[in-house]
Amino acid sequence: MDYVCIFLGMLFVIGGIIFAFGKIYKHLSLWKIMPDEEKKKIKIAPLCKNIGAMITLNGIIFVVKGFCTRFSDHMFTVAIILWIIVAGIDVFYISKSNRYSNQ
Repeated sequence: MDYVCIFLGMLFVIGGIIFAFGKIYKHLSLWKIMPDEEKKKIKIAPLCKNIGAMITLNGIIFVVKGFCTRFSDHMFTVAIILWIIVAGIDVFYISKSNRYSNQ
């Protein structure tokens, strides 16, 4: 068991779930200084769910690495690289989709 991976994974899972329920974004410094006109253009609830799911997925990868001895360093690296690719595709989707925009 890798206690560091378990600890970090649990932090990511809990943080992702809290973010998905829309409890954290109000505390982000960029959100606080963003003009109200810009805030009104964003559908924040579905965006928080999307980002929270991605953070939670990352945490699950870390938790699996911590608990499962068969999840080798090589498999962990591949899983994180795949997560980075999926996260990049997700960011592209967010930027191009009208799902998160009130326009």
